[in-house]
Amino acid sequence: MSDIKFSKEEKERIVNKVKIYFDNELEQDIGGFEAEFLIDFFSKEIGS
Repeated sequence: MSDIKFSKEEKERIVNKVKIYFDNELEQDIGGFEAEFLIDFFSKEIGS
């Protein structure tokens, strides 16, 4: 399998959702850069 690919708009929406999740559920502030790295990690792991 290959990596899961997202459009720029999809990735921006997912980044915002990840940031909100971390804030609400884990009481952790993460930046967009960190959220994007997390998304990239999961897309590679799930896609492989």
